Amino acid sequence: MGAFIARRFNLSPEAARDLQKSYFRTYGTTLRGLMTEHDIAPEDFLEYVHDIDFGVLTPDLRLKAVLEKLKGPKYIYTNASRPYTDKVLAKIGLDGIFDGIFAIESADYLPKPHDQSYHRMAEDMGLDPEKSVMVEDMAQNLAPASRMGMTTVWVPTGQKWSAAGHRPEYIDHTAPDLTEWLESQL
Repeated sequence: MGAFIARRFNLSPEAARDLQKSYFRTYGTTLRGLMTEHDIAPEDFLEYVHDIDFGVLTPDLRLKAVLEKLKGPKYIYTNASRPYTDKVLAKIGLDGIFDGIFAIESADYLPKPHDQSYHRMAEDMGLDPEKSVMVEDMAQNLAPASRMGMTTVWVPTGQKWSAAGHRPEYIDHTAPDLTEWLESQL
């Protein structure tokens, strides 16, 4: 992201990173900031930042096994693009597990934690929020899900961004190890 911004605006790496973080904090995603402030085409940005080496990812057979045991439909709601999400799922062995993906394109590039995108996701996926569970690694992204009546599960990463906006009133469960937590729910 920083390299895209540095090249696009002829900035130093440090200045580009500062701008990227500022947009992330203000708009929820760097992309939304670039679209709002500079009318950047989302496809250009996503194609650039998602052109990465997926070789560091490996199949997660334990997570796959527990997901396969869960009853009911399973969906992904992501601020990433659909092609990127498909690549990640394939690399970690979870392709074919989910009943649908609501990617950033599906939300007309309005990212989590905007309430409108949550409502659109629920409508598009046919979800009853009162019977749904939202799992998320960014605490602030659980607030809209909680307001809709979803049960929420925060998966802290140990990174500062993961805990940003953390409020106990909209986090029902904390799962430092998602697979372990899911296994305990079966």
